[in-house]
Amino acid sequence: MVQNILFVCTGNTCRSPMAAALLRQLLKERSDLQGTIGISSAGLYAYPGAPASQEAVEVMRGYGIDLSTHLARELEQEELAAADLILTMTHAQKEQILKTYPALKDRVFVFREYLRSRGRVDGPDGDLPDPFGQPVEVYRRCAAAIEKDLRALIQLMETDKKDIGQQKGGRKMRIALGSDHAGVDLKAEIAQYLQTNGYEFKDFGVFSTESVDYPDQAAIVAKAVAKGQFDQGIIICGTGIGVSISANKIKGIRAALCHDVFSAQMARAHNDSNVLTLGARVVGPGLALSIVEAYLKGEFAGGRHQQRVDKIMKLEE
Repeated sequence: MVQNILFVCTGNTCRSPMAAALLRQLLKERSDLQGTIGISSAGLYAYPGAPASQEAVEVMRGYGIDLSTHLARELEQEELAAADLILTMTHAQKEQILKTYPALKDRVFVFREYLRSRGRVDGPDGDLPDPFGQPVEVYRRCAAAIEKDLRALIQLMETDKKDIGQQKGGRKMRIALGSDHAGVDLKAEIAQYLQTNGYEFKDFGVFSTESVDYPDQAAIVAKAVAKGQFDQGIIICGTGIGVSISANKIKGIRAALCHDVFSAQMARAHNDSNVLTLGARVVGPGLALSIVEAYLKGEFAGGRHQQRVDKIMKLEE
């Protein structure tokens, strides 16, 4: 299931911020999806800090949305790397992104093109015209078209959520899970998440709050990942620091301590991390599950990051 959606238009003052704001609003009606999707918007040629157009603010007010505080943002490479799905308003915008970042071809779509490719809308996968400089009625029609397509997108998210868990090379991703005594309860929450979402995993313990030494548990999980028995590892202790240090002593392991979603995304996209560590006394279960989801759904961006990861691995020699 898509974790992070990025809407892109030209100036980030009307179409893309309206789409992002409307999707957030619509997801409030869906408790099963609310809080599981990251939503952002940016403009290819945005003037940073520019406000939303007055017409967009007026139209969004009719949806119960305050767009008056929106400030335009220019599209950045790191945001593209973190996005699972990049939806542009026009074919020209899509082509401009792919001209600079061809590796993103499997993640960049014109909005209606994406819905049509997934069988959610009929008709042409055309552009959404820019309403900038047009009367407010044009903005209303634009917003109505966006809302209709967003509802189709939400239906698609619901279908995807029911599908079998994440795949790797045509099979289910395999996860090694472990903790010390401080991480037992959070580990149970994560195990439930993995099971519900169709991942293959093995819980290496521990299974009680009786005190143990965290390096022992970290080594068990890290060695299983290093041997190729599992695709990813997740290890929990009180702060996440001890198991992170311990796991990184195992050759071939790139353990990342993450206490926020963005760090989890970057750990995968930039560092090709193969072990996630968490602190049960630092993050609550809700945030922890969001971090786990972002991490497991993340993909290595490659490119210039590959040579940096190669240099990391040479440090083991």
